[in-house]
Amino acid sequence: MHARNKYKKQKPDFLELARHRPSLQPHLIHKGPNYVTINFQDPSALRELTCALLEQDFDLKIEIPLDRLIPTIPLRLNYVHWIEDLLSDDGSVPSGCGIHGIDIGTGASCVYPLLCTRLNGWMFTATEIDPLSIECATKNVCINKFDENITSMCMVHVYVRKEIKH
Repeated sequence: MHARNKYKKQKPDFLELARHRPSLQPHLIHKGPNYVTINFQDPSALRELTCALLEQDFDLKIEIPLDRLIPTIPLRLNYVHWIEDLLSDDGSVPSGCGIHGIDIGTGASCVYPLLCTRLNGWMFTATEIDPLSIECATKNVCINKFDENITSMCMVHVYVRKEIKH
């Protein structure tokens, strides 16, 4: 895990998260007096955890349909920090509108543009080919009032099939 990843030093406290997001409560699994987890194979539990982490740790609210990819926040945060490292000349994290990223295949959550904008104030273009995912992504951008920073667009694929003569 990246050295700046907040979850490297402090793993998510599922009980505390559930106090702030009651919809996570039914997904908690108590495995001992000091050990609580969730079923990471259950999309409902994973969605609740993802939404809870984004809201508590990054003040981001999102909606994700259960039939779309649900991002795991600690892993996505790693990628954000690695991008910051790649853009850094002197070890400091670049911030502000001078950075414009593109997320190809942003998915329904639009998690990378949302995290990068929240943490660093970057501008983003989020692209997606799935109409439902881009609708959800656009809604997530608007919910968080990032429509000045993040542009989301549906990319239409045109497939051309050529007949091959033998």
